[in-house]
Amino acid sequence: MTNYAGMADTRATQVLKWSIANKRDIAEDEELKSDVTTALVVTGLILPFILIVGGIITWYAPYITKADEQYHDIIRIACSFLVLALVINKVFNLFESVLRGMNLGFKRMGLRAGIVAFGGAIKVLAITQGFGLIGLSAVEVITALITGATFYFIVKKNIGWFGFGKTNLSRVVSYGKLSGWFMAFTMSKMFLLHSDKILLGYLVGPIYVTKYAITMFTSLALQGFVNAIIMGIIPGVGGLYSRKEFDKVQKARRIITSINWLLASSIGVTILLLNSSFIRLWVGLEHYAGSFENLMILFVSIQVIFFQIDSLIINVTLNMKKKVLFSSLASGVTILLAYFLVERYFIIGLCSSVLIGRFILTIGYPLILKEKMNDTSSIFIRQKIQPFVISVILFLIAAYLSQEISIPNWISLIGAGTISTVGSGLLFWHLALSINDREEIMEVVSGIKLFKRD
Repeated sequence: MTNYAGMADTRATQVLKWSIANKRDIAEDEELKSDVTTALVVTGLILPFILIVGGIITWYAPYITKADEQYHDIIRIACSFLVLALVINKVFNLFESVLRGMNLGFKRMGLRAGIVAFGGAIKVLAITQGFGLIGLSAVEVITALITGATFYFIVKKNIGWFGFGKTNLSRVVSYGKLSGWFMAFTMSKMFLLHSDKILLGYLVGPIYVTKYAITMFTSLALQGFVNAIIMGIIPGVGGLYSRKEFDKVQKARRIITSINWLLASSIGVTILLLNSSFIRLWVGLEHYAGSFENLMILFVSIQVIFFQIDSLIINVTLNMKKKVLFSSLASGVTILLAYFLVERYFIIGLCSSVLIGRFILTIGYPLILKEKMNDTSSIFIRQKIQPFVISVILFLIAAYLSQEISIPNWISLIGAGTISTVGSGLLFWHLALSINDREEIMEVVSGIKLFKRD
């Protein structure tokens, strides 16, 4: 719930990231420094509003969660720590935005993984030593501070121009207006991507939320893995867009889409085949939502992966108006359908509502990009439809077979997962991708620079 305080954020750091990605090859160092300072000023101006919203959420959290009175203080202290961690991350995101805008996000990958592992270890310690929710939320503050400091040193070491330049009121106002659109998108995105569990819990109760969340764990892992790849690549596309090299932007988008289909299909088949065995070994089969529910949840996660590609490229254009309108419409349709379908069809109803509502983005975002890049080609061509059709067929077969699969131990599960991922990946490679698609992917994998200038 405390993440909802982030809706009061103008997302100035996001504007900074995409602004740098857009003009890093054509702007002077002083202009880039001025952008950093302007983003810091806008962020500083909005922090009091985040704290106010966070304070309101913290105070009413015990009532929203319907907790017993004896837990009210614990919940409020935990929420206070989480709001503090949110504020720290907002400030230090400035450095990560500079790093990503310069397409140097890979510089922090090893350290980020180490920090995540360190934070996880401290969380385990907090739980086993009896510190509970307060201990866990305090760990979030510690992790935020370590992450922020790490980003600062990486930026200082790798970006020669980094520093703070001069700004003025007109630049702050201009940044604020653009940040306002990013804030509006953040609000619609919050409802679009993070209201599913709240709707499910409100309409049919927490038991279904538990089954939904646990069954979704592997699909979310797939989504996070693929999105991490996208986030690392898209800032590089920003330089191509700023130079109006639209053919290269379209080529990059095409290759990213092909790679995503390959990853989503190969790992998705494994999730469908083995998720029930994984959950049985992990927490017990009674927490598994079901084979069809597992399939629908996977569709929801994969849908996000693909409209996220176009969403991030639209960010590079720094023109957010239509994106916000489409996202708001998708959120409204999703929530409206959920009220009619969830009480009757439970998790299936929720997933159906989400898929139908977000289909607006699946169609709308590509249309925005086609307009921006003067692209007259058809959306519905064989090269785009074939991977989708083959993936759906593979998913349906895997969902059916999963009802007969039960893996007895972790070692067998890991072995089966490896064989399934590789096997389905090879099958998809030959059945779904054209020769041209395969050649372009191999070109990237073999180390040839996709984003170099001619």
